[in-house]
Amino acid sequence: MSEATTAIAKLRNNKPNPNYRPMIFVIAPFTEVIKGNSADIMVVRSYCRFVYQKGGIPVCPQLYLPQFINLHNSKEFQIAAFINIVLLTKCAEAWSFGSPTHDTRYFIRLAKRKNKEVRYFNTRMEDC
Repeated sequence: MSEATTAIAKLRNNKPNPNYRPMIFVIAPFTEVIKGNSADIMVVRSYCRFVYQKGGIPVCPQLYLPQFINLHNSKEFQIAAFINIVLLTKCAEAWSFGSPTHDTRYFIRLAKRKNKEVRYFNTRMEDC
């Protein structure tokens, strides 16, 4: 059984609702997605799909926030950073995908400061 499947099963343990899905914060390179590279966006979407297929609710600010926040504006970027923290605190765990980047290291440190379990997967969504 994969680490992802085991993690979701553990998070579902003792929940009265059999359809319970834990919220999982998806950590992926943020900067590349903001640049609008469609290939990078598709990769991050595949990470979210992976979380969903394993039984979680993917929370992925890098796909969501650029829809209405101008991340090139420093004030709006600061607001986005605050939103990221709020969303992360609502999640049961954080799952990091791919090789570490400046962006992902920041979110990993943040998750650990918020006492969130961080799980690591490569770009093929295999346990690391």
